[in-house]
Amino acid sequence: MLGKLIKYDLKSMSRAFIPVWCLAPLIALLLSFSVKGTLAWASGSPLTSMFALGNGMLVMVMGILFFAALAALFVMTIVFVIQRFWNGLLKEEGYLMFTLPVHTWELIVSKAVTATIVSFVSILIGIFSGMILMVFSTEEVIRSWFVAWKYLFSSIFELGPTFWLNVMLFILLIILGIVQSIYHIYTAMAIGHLFPTHKVVGSCVSYIGISIIVSIVSNIVNACLSTLMPDTWYNYRSYDLMELMGTAYLLYLMLGTIVELAAYHVITERILSTKLNLE
Repeated sequence: MLGKLIKYDLKSMSRAFIPVWCLAPLIALLLSFSVKGTLAWASGSPLTSMFALGNGMLVMVMGILFFAALAALFVMTIVFVIQRFWNGLLKEEGYLMFTLPVHTWELIVSKAVTATIVSFVSILIGIFSGMILMVFSTEEVIRSWFVAWKYLFSSIFELGPTFWLNVMLFILLIILGIVQSIYHIYTAMAIGHLFPTHKVVGSCVSYIGISIIVSIVSNIVNACLSTLMPDTWYNYRSYDLMELMGTAYLLYLMLGTIVELAAYHVITERILSTKLNLE
């Protein structure tokens, strides 16, 4: 049933996001070619310089559209994360969702998984659009990219397994960080919904309060661990040891993120299971 819930959320999401996901790279491509054409015309005769001036206005318009598309993608992602949980589980739609033969945790996880997929794809689309903007611009940029990628691929395979482990851990940490941020919002909205009035304000206050508590706890834990860390870890400059320190630090960050994520899930699930008051 969890798979069906995720499929339903993804289907409703695709109608709004797919056009924006396609529009941002397209605008980036058009903007790149516009910049390249403007620079080529500007270096020619006075006549072509006049065309470059006119094309410069097009570049400005395309640039505004490009950044507007990225901003819309960012805003739509945040709104989607908030709206799907707030309307789907805390408002009128919640009456239907909670009558389904599923557990409360499945409803929460389905929203979180969908929101994570949307957020991750939006980030990749933004990065891909930026790469298009650079790759299809001037010859100097293209040449620099080619040299950089050639050097990267020629040297990256010489690195040891610890490096690849750290890369995998870093990617996993990014994904966990996205999920943790989403659950942070969910927990704040669940707590804010307990307020008798001004639930939106209560959610915002809860979000800030949770952030302060997490920051304080994290600082205390980091201070305790730093005192227990042996001095040789800081003084010895071996590359292999530094790689192992990086691995240990990534594992520590992942553990903290998982603990925080589990706490958010338990709090949200308990509130929705025992204290939910649908509007």
